[in-house]
Amino acid sequence: MKRFLLIALSAIMLLSLCACGSDEYVTADGMKAAGRAAGNDAVYYNFSYPEEWSIIRNDGVIEIQYDCDESATKATHANIAVLCFTLKDSEQTAKQYWAQYEEEVQGIYTDYKLLDTKEYSEEGKLLDDAPAIKVKYEGKLNGNAYTCEQILCCRYGTVYIITLTVPSDCADKVADTMTVIKDSFEFAD
Repeated sequence: MKRFLLIALSAIMLLSLCACGSDEYVTADGMKAAGRAAGNDAVYYNFSYPEEWSIIRNDGVIEIQYDCDESATKATHANIAVLCFTLKDSEQTAKQYWAQYEEEVQGIYTDYKLLDTKEYSEEGKLLDDAPAIKVKYEGKLNGNAYTCEQILCCRYGTVYIITLTVPSDCADKVADTMTVIKDSFEFAD
């Protein structure tokens, strides 16, 4: 009987140790954490990003930046902003939100062109636990060509928007960054 109690107590202790660490957000080598895990109490999510990027805004909106070409005479920064806000229609899906929001984007960029749309609706491909949509488009602003990717997710009446904006000639240098952020994104509620 003592042996059984010792084994049971050991198992309980192991489980409690595992449970204590389960809320901890862990980043891979070469990555930094953003969001609640990095001390930002204004947001309810976490994500990882490459350590070459720098946080330039860290309040209710998180914005990170990467200099694609430090030797260039003009600005060649890639920016990723993560923001969220409450929807008027709490039942709205990410696809429905994009259908409305795309009109605004078309009004901002000249020569707007939608390049790709991808839905994340299957288990294992969600944004953490929620369906999302990724759109990729290009256009010109003040004569400069930009490539943008957005991941949009509607969850519990809130829309989460992750936006990459990069000069089109630098887009290949940061092509995998949105995948890193999507795959590491966790809601912290």
